[in-house]
Amino acid sequence: MLRSLLFYIFAFVPLVVWGQPHGQSEVSVDQRIEALQKQQEGLKQQVRQLCGSSQSMAAKLHAAQQEQAAMFQTLDSLRRVSAALQAKQENDCGQLDRQLQGVNATVATNQAVLDNRTLGVSVAVAVILLVLCVSIYCTLRRFKRGSTSIDELRRAQESLEAAHAKMQEETVKLDNKMVELIEKQLSAAPAPTEEAQPDHSLALKVADEIVRIELNLSRMDSAVKGYKQLSKAVQRIKDNFSANGYEIIDMLGKPYVQGMKVVASFVTDENLEPGQQIITKIIKPQINYRQIMIQAAQIEVSQSE
Repeated sequence: MLRSLLFYIFAFVPLVVWGQPHGQSEVSVDQRIEALQKQQEGLKQQVRQLCGSSQSMAAKLHAAQQEQAAMFQTLDSLRRVSAALQAKQENDCGQLDRQLQGVNATVATNQAVLDNRTLGVSVAVAVILLVLCVSIYCTLRRFKRGSTSIDELRRAQESLEAAHAKMQEETVKLDNKMVELIEKQLSAAPAPTEEAQPDHSLALKVADEIVRIELNLSRMDSAVKGYKQLSKAVQRIKDNFSANGYEIIDMLGKPYVQGMKVVASFVTDENLEPGQQIITKIIKPQINYRQIMIQAAQIEVSQSE
């Protein structure tokens, strides 16, 4: 472009000079030459400016190319980091799935053990009650025959008391083992989350056992061996329930009010005042999860005739 411009300049100047009529004065020719020289200087200045602009544009283009190359390098680096993060995420998801499967297997195993222990406790209590009933029957039978002396009655009574105390100790011992198993199962169970609907089956089963154990404790003497240990263990489980959003509603010994959201059965108690109704047995407790009832209570209400 620069060479073409210079060519036109030097080609145009002679034509202008030699194309003038010979009749004009030398002054006029000199003025025109001077004007053409000024135009030539202006064109040279423009050419220099164009050269400077061209160099500046070339420098900017080179800088833009370097910046583009740097951006491509950064993009490649980000792609590598993204691929590494994706691989790590897939690995973490796989490990989490395997851990969750292990926890579910442990919970299922503990659930089966808990069911077996519950059956064992029920059988043991039934056997102890059967022995106690046989002892009472034999004592009453001997008493009716008139062959029982006062000393024999006293010994029979002491034997019955000892058997009752032994039954309470065995019950407390079995309940303590049950509580230990429940605590292990609760510690192995995954904590409830906000994203998924939690499974309340384990919590409901444990709550039923806790209410049963508390009912047994309410009928025992606090001096029975293992009583205090069992009470503290039950309180720990209830605190664990509370920390995970569960609440066992305490109804035992409280007045029954018409309209309560419970399944109630009624028995007669002559010791109560007319119109008085007291909750004397909890078959299934009321369970709330985050202040929402997930299990209605099944109760037994004692009332006057």
